[in-house]
Amino acid sequence: MKLLLRITKIRDANAIWREVNRLASEGKWDNINNMPKWFLFGDKKRETYAVYNAINTRPDVWSASPYGQVAKGIFRLVLGLAVMKGCVVLYEFVVPEEKRLHYKYREKHGHHELDHVHH
Repeated sequence: MKLLLRITKIRDANAIWREVNRLASEGKWDNINNMPKWFLFGDKKRETYAVYNAINTRPDVWSASPYGQVAKGIFRLVLGLAVMKGCVVLYEFVVPEEKRLHYKYREKHGHHELDHVHH
């Protein structure tokens, strides 16, 4: 909390980037993706997320978290599977079984019983 207050009170425009550089040199910041590293806990997590929230100006829910794109991908995958399952359940509910299962309810002509004797 002190770090966030310190960052917001500092008048220097580059202060936030100095904090990012400090966190990166301490191994708490992912320089490639410009976000906190995975698996930070306790004070390290609070410190890096305070800096991330200070530089993140995107208002959508997926960008509010450093790994929102991963959550977005998982959400879309689960949503897609749920929609497919819902379509199957709706199809089974709306279409009668005789129409869905043509093979099971096909007309039996009787010519196979004469040729083949089953024991």
